[in-house]
Amino acid sequence: MEEAHERTHVLLTPRDLVHRAVTDPDNHLIGYVRDLLIDEVDWKLRFLHVTVGGHLGIGDKHFLIPIEAVERVSGGFVTIDQSREKVQGAPELDPNILLQPDLRREVYDYYGYPVPA
Repeated sequence: MEEAHERTHVLLTPRDLVHRAVTDPDNHLIGYVRDLLIDEVDWKLRFLHVTVGGHLGIGDKHFLIPIEAVERVSGGFVTIDQSREKVQGAPELDPNILLQPDLRREVYDYYGYPVPA
């Protein structure tokens, strides 16, 4: 009966994640997935681009959350292992500027994950 407890692996498209609510381990709403960022060197998904606050795009704050923070995706939510307060204190992303290597390292260090090679 162990097979009944195995996870089913499902492949998701970016469209399946964009606009989903992002919640912390205590189910507090953090924001919404705006986009997914892929590393152009090794073509691996690295970050969720999450928007917080604002109304109709005015006053939004933008943050990057390393994909390593994602605990689960289910029921219309993306749950991460970081608190809402931690995300709100993260380095902000200017969505009009291309991601620079220094910001990539700063975000990984801020959340406490090793920076991918």
